[in-house]
Amino acid sequence: MSTAHLPAGVWLRAAERDLPLVTVDALLEPGAAALVLAPHPDDESLGCGGLLAACAAAGRAARVVVVSDGAGSHPRSRGFPPARLVALRQAEARAAVTALGLDATRDLHFLGLPDTAVPRQGTAFEAAVAAVLALPGPPPGAVFASWRHDPHGDHAATWALAAAVVAALPPGTRLFAYPVWGLAHAHPVPGFPLPPPPLLAAPPRGVRLDIAPRLAAKRRAISAHASQLGELIQDDAGGFRLPPEALALALRPFELFLAEPAA
Repeated sequence: MSTAHLPAGVWLRAAERDLPLVTVDALLEPGAAALVLAPHPDDESLGCGGLLAACAAAGRAARVVVVSDGAGSHPRSRGFPPARLVALRQAEARAAVTALGLDATRDLHFLGLPDTAVPRQGTAFEAAVAAVLALPGPPPGAVFASWRHDPHGDHAATWALAAAVVAALPPGTRLFAYPVWGLAHAHPVPGFPLPPPPLLAAPPRGVRLDIAPRLAAKRRAISAHASQLGELIQDDAGGFRLPPEALALALRPFELFLAEPAA
């Protein structure tokens, strides 16, 4: 193994230890808006809830685009067939962004791509890029998307979508990755299988955003996703449920935003 590369778990722990701890005013240029691309309803709160709450508190514009329809979390539920589950998860996302201080009617958008099958190329991918670029308002100063190394296809596809969006935005638009499930490489989650850890170029680049003042809002936002916490859907024994260890990682007093090449 090259000394210039580290396994993902070691690399992430170095990022958590060594990256500078900053406020939202240091992360974003003066007056710059934030755009968060979330693979599923709940990822916006898990990965960027503190960022969004900090933007709202500072009067900064922030928008959230939920990429997939969320219908894959409980595929065997009879009480919540796909259309009803999609409606539920959209309602939960609206409640979550409202808890963070955003205007759900203005600041939240849904692409409705198929959960577990978000495309990384092709006609549907290009249409998704165009839809994000067509959002009303000024271009964002920074785009935040799920980490390319998160062990979920929709998370990697959302990163590809973000990279394509940034490539079409004005030069100087920044692109950051937020790890969600990839954090399990550094902090194992019982019962959550992982692929072999990728080797990543050291040292990590990016920041830790100080969200200690926004943790209460972030906790309320995560709680709004009750379907993902095992509190609503009881008729799908194999359905998704956020493990407590993953929740604990999401509720630390900082959020990790990694600056990585788009390609």
